[in-house]
Amino acid sequence: MATIRRASLPDSSPVKRTPDGRRRALAVIKFIERLTVPSGHGMGKPFKLQPFQKLFIRAIYEPHLGLRRAVRRAILSMARKNGKTALIAAIVLAHLVGPEAVVHGEIYSAANDRDQAAIVYKFARQMVELEPELAKEIELVPSTKTMVARRTASVYRAISAEAGTKHGYLPSLVIYDELAQAKNRDLYDVLDTSFGARDEPLFIVISTQSNDPEHIMSKLIDDGLSGVDPAIVCHLYAAAEDCELADEKQWHKANPALGKFRDYEDLATAIRKAIRMPAEEPKVRNLFLNQRVSSIASQISRAEWMACAGDAPLAQGEEVYLALDLSSTVDLTALMIGSVDDPCRIEPHFWKPRDHLTEHSSRDFGSGSHRYREWAEAGHLKISPGKSINPEVIALFIAEMTQRYKVKGMAYDRWRINDILREFDRIGLQAYEDGEKGGDGLRLVPWGQGFKDMGPAIDALELAIIERKLIHPGNPVLNWNMANAVATTDPAGNRKLDKDKARFRIDGAVSIAMLLGLRARDRGNEKPIDIAALIG
Repeated sequence: MATIRRASLPDSSPVKRTPDGRRRALAVIKFIERLTVPSGHGMGKPFKLQPFQKLFIRAIYEPHLGLRRAVRRAILSMARKNGKTALIAAIVLAHLVGPEAVVHGEIYSAANDRDQAAIVYKFARQMVELEPELAKEIELVPSTKTMVARRTASVYRAISAEAGTKHGYLPSLVIYDELAQAKNRDLYDVLDTSFGARDEPLFIVISTQSNDPEHIMSKLIDDGLSGVDPAIVCHLYAAAEDCELADEKQWHKANPALGKFRDYEDLATAIRKAIRMPAEEPKVRNLFLNQRVSSIASQISRAEWMACAGDAPLAQGEEVYLALDLSSTVDLTALMIGSVDDPCRIEPHFWKPRDHLTEHSSRDFGSGSHRYREWAEAGHLKISPGKSINPEVIALFIAEMTQRYKVKGMAYDRWRINDILREFDRIGLQAYEDGEKGGDGLRLVPWGQGFKDMGPAIDALELAIIERKLIHPGNPVLNWNMANAVATTDPAGNRKLDKDKARFRIDGAVSIAMLLGLRARDRGNEKPIDIAALIG
């Protein structure tokens, strides 16, 4: 059976499920079930809503605050191929010419690309064409993916993130399809701030989960499940984060239409492929089991990563490793510090240029975001003055760390390292490259970003997490970087972290992998103590 996670209204809430609300929800359900399925499962038959779909509709339209619908935002999150396109199209029509229609309403279905927007519009258009009464009521304009209700002058338009971020909307209803795949929150923010003086605005999101805990989709789900705001409804269908892929009970938890119009064999085939090919597992867990998993590796879910969060500060004078991942001069730079002893306790440090905090917050988190500044004010991110990260700032901080701790070595990506080495010379910090005879000072270990060096580094990171031999402080910048990390696999099964394929910054993931990789390499190179020689 599908398992739903949702919040309940407390008895003390002024929001109530009223008789008027029940009649309203029932009217929407009856309207939808008079429609005809235009394609796919049940084609040509009346639209038969499944229990989970009726439950979602009732959760939206039944709760009232006085005489008005209380719910303003509704989130339905489930695995792919569980009928979201059909449900979106049906709700659109209920608001365009059905029981929820208003005069001069504006209805938008939003998608991340034009192709997906076209699919939703096509499904709704076919529904209209199959119903003579609706065809009389609605003018279809396929060239602009638009429908116009003749009696009310209400308009429905399918828009995409590629062309839909201009202002000028005054929506009465927005339904966002697969928000989790949005590269930024620009379109979401434009629509969310456009409702204006509408009496009963409604923003619906129907999507799988995002693997990024900082993504707007994750924030909406977490907020909705908290139950703090009765104007928000969230229904989440997801497999348990630590489940086995082959556990069919978990398949049902994420796929409420499984055995109905969600094809069982199609899902089983995808699961079997992921079991045979570990590189497929993160994608399958996210899209078909609706888990909020990191894409760094198949074994590591967000639950695994966050299970390693804890308060375990490093002690002054303790033996540690460092790992440095420099960005371009205008982006994120990461330095990890980790204990030599088990468990490896991580102390993360990040830098960002002051002049790019606002611009890059909008770029990475959506227009109007101040995420980088908020992180800086909370102490999770250091600010480098000006428009670029000054290498002197990084070099001085590393020098300070060599005084605070006993540093066994620093792994580094060769990118722009000469800028740091020049600063080391200028400030008088002695350093030498690993393997250099007679070297003194800070041991520097160049760490390639290809399969040869990064493969063992990712393995070491995974092992430390799975065996709970790593403790990190839950720094949100590092959490975000880990969720963004994408691993590329070569034919031999070796992996590397791929910045080009990652949607957002992964500098922290790269640096923590390098640190664990160097730590594991040094342990492997340590010679066993010859007890006999010591005692003669």
